[in-house]
Amino acid sequence: MALMTTMRNKMHAVLWAVLALFILSMTVGGLVGGADILDQIFDRADPSKVIARINGQDVSPQYFNQLVSQNLDNVRANGQQITDRNIEQARKQAWDNLVQELLVAQEVEALGLTASDEEVIFHLQNHPPLFLQNNPNFMTDGRFDFAKYQDAIRNPQGNEWAPIESFMKTNYLPNYKLQQFLTASVVVTPRDVEKEYARSNINYTINGIHVTRKAVSEMIKKPTTEEVQSYYNENKSDFERGSLRNMRVVAWAKEASKEDTVRMADLANKIIKQVKAGEDFAALAAEYSQDPGSQNNGGELGWFEKGRMVKPFEEAAFNAKKGEIVGPVKSRFGYHVIHVKDKKTEDGKDQINAAHILLTFDISAMTLDNLKEASTLFSYDAQDYGFSAAIDSHHVEPIVAKGIKEDASFLPTVGSLRSAVRFAFTDPVGTVSTVFETDRHFVVAVIDSAIEAGIAPLADVESDIIRILSTEKENSLAKEKAGEILIEATTVGAFTKVMNDQKEYEPITNDSKPLGRGFNSIGRSHFMIGALLNAKPGDLVGPIETPRGYAVVELLEVADFDSVSFATQKDKITSDLLTKKQNQFFQSWLSELKRNAEIIDNRKYYF
Repeated sequence: MALMTTMRNKMHAVLWAVLALFILSMTVGGLVGGADILDQIFDRADPSKVIARINGQDVSPQYFNQLVSQNLDNVRANGQQITDRNIEQARKQAWDNLVQELLVAQEVEALGLTASDEEVIFHLQNHPPLFLQNNPNFMTDGRFDFAKYQDAIRNPQGNEWAPIESFMKTNYLPNYKLQQFLTASVVVTPRDVEKEYARSNINYTINGIHVTRKAVSEMIKKPTTEEVQSYYNENKSDFERGSLRNMRVVAWAKEASKEDTVRMADLANKIIKQVKAGEDFAALAAEYSQDPGSQNNGGELGWFEKGRMVKPFEEAAFNAKKGEIVGPVKSRFGYHVIHVKDKKTEDGKDQINAAHILLTFDISAMTLDNLKEASTLFSYDAQDYGFSAAIDSHHVEPIVAKGIKEDASFLPTVGSLRSAVRFAFTDPVGTVSTVFETDRHFVVAVIDSAIEAGIAPLADVESDIIRILSTEKENSLAKEKAGEILIEATTVGAFTKVMNDQKEYEPITNDSKPLGRGFNSIGRSHFMIGALLNAKPGDLVGPIETPRGYAVVELLEVADFDSVSFATQKDKITSDLLTKKQNQFFQSWLSELKRNAEIIDNRKYYF
């Protein structure tokens, strides 16, 4: 009874945490918002009612906020504090899941994929989904216990299986059938398995010459003005951009003031006096220390050698005598009160057994109030007398934020601040904001200018084009030089001699390792793996493209194929490779589905 009661109490959290990718279709009726007649005629999505419309299916802002809240609940459940970054990530995750699952649900419906009661029972009895296998109630010693699971199925305590059966029928199995339908054509051949085994288990020994882009960069001519202009004219569509904003912001960091630091130092000195007066160090650590790793353990750090602690702490501790109380010692973490409990030398190395009390540089409520007041006064003055005048009178430094996109979430230095970006796109140029607050700053911003959507002017993208053309020239020349090396080696008939004679490029000498690990200088290259898998010892192969240029290699030796080792790994390799290929196929299909979908995104009106 206790087993199923626990499961029933946790069912909502379990389903959300594990099945977020499928949950939407369970409540599709709750997503559909009412559009008025004009909205329907002109296919408009009223932002006050609809945060998203996906192929004609509306999502209410209330429901979207529920999804975001669920994501934030998961963050809290993992013991994390909610930050501005967490909130942005929760919104993005909710949106991505929302779009994906509505599109998948629409495909399931279009294909008429359903599940019968018999199929639900069969899968629950014989192929329990991972979310059930991972449920702690069905585990023994951390592993899924099929017998325990079967016992729970055979002996229900009420209707606790009803939500699971409903989910299996309306969501899990139809989606499972869709994935099987899509990936039915994906196969793994015996040759695929052998190649995959070779990548990780068979050593290939090579000599090589790596012609890197860096090595030939001095040989190429800088792209001319005409080349840059021509590339720009031929690729203008690549430089299309949405509307942008240029801003200046002033930020007041939420950091401890000098007064806060003095207050912490005074407290540290008070603690030292208490210890020297005979009070228990462990009890004081439990009361005052802000080191979560040692606070509830009397401040104990155990034995440690030099090099284990931050420098100020280490110097103070190792210079102290056994039994001495040292401090306050200031480090980047705060103030330390150190109790040197014992000292010894072991294997020629000095060691210390110590405990400490850490007082971090926490910002006080008064300092926060002062920062809020300073930012508020700045905002008032900037609105009354101008942003630049306020900068001068308040003696602050602005942060310049150029080219801010409408969907951006971050500002330079400040970090996550979506509300400031929304302000930049909803208010007129020249507007000074009120105070924005994040978990790390108070911020005031001004909108300096707006850049309309369109093709970026050449001046804005010239440096990018020069970099693209330079890289193309370097690649072309590196390939050409590698080709010359291949011809020379083939003509001379001694690759080692050619390798020893050349000095400009990076040599690879007698390097032996599995293909999947990447060779010296070259690193991982799918082109190199493919070439060597099809080569024989003694073959010269190249020019082969690498992440940094082109290479010519001589295959010296291939280790023997270990049939016994292969036999033990074959089934797992086959299974893993099939799963990998199926996932790649599914993701490709899903990306195409998203590209072809009609999606109206009204999030900018809310966040």
